[in-house]
Amino acid sequence: MSQPQGEPVSDGPVSNQPVGDDDASTVLAVLSRGGAKGLTVTIGIVRRMIELICVAAASTGAVALLLGIWAWHDSLPGSVTAALGGSITIAVAVYVLIRVRAMAAAIQHPTDTLAQAQDLVRRAKGSPELHKLAGKVRTHKAAKAAGLGRMRRAFTTGKLISSVIGLASPDPEDHRYLIPFRPDRLKFLWLAILVGLWAWLISVVVASLAFFSLAIQAR
Repeated sequence: MSQPQGEPVSDGPVSNQPVGDDDASTVLAVLSRGGAKGLTVTIGIVRRMIELICVAAASTGAVALLLGIWAWHDSLPGSVTAALGGSITIAVAVYVLIRVRAMAAAIQHPTDTLAQAQDLVRRAKGSPELHKLAGKVRTHKAAKAAGLGRMRRAFTTGKLISSVIGLASPDPEDHRYLIPFRPDRLKFLWLAILVGLWAWLISVVVASLAFFSLAIQAR
């Protein structure tokens, strides 16, 4: 018996993938490739580096404050300068330290943190923001073809997670490990770090001048 010759012909390939799934798959693939280990490395490196800077800056601020007031206790401008410079340095160092330690909580649960980021991607399917982020990821694929080192891959993962959080507001309960990585918090954190570096430099100058002033007074 001969088979029917007429088969329905489609006008083109039909995709069963819903609109927006391609963008989500692109971002999810990069997150999975970076992995929980990459996230741990990212936060671990940043945390250790910033904590050391915070301790050093706070110590310098304290020295500048004490030496300045001791050296210029008879001069109101000198005492105020030392007090302000040292206090601002200490305050900013403490603020940054608190923020970084909040981020460090994700190190203890890297798999959960990554899963929560992936959940945000799935919730953002079909959004213009996800499409834009996926486009950036595809653009960088050519550069990544040559291969990234472990350090750069770790920072890329962390940066991508921050971008993912910008797609949708993380829920305080369902995405509690992502809250410290919200773009607005990271923005204020890096701003505080920049202010802290300048305050640290001022504290170094104040401490040096106060030290020389005390040395001259001791003669």
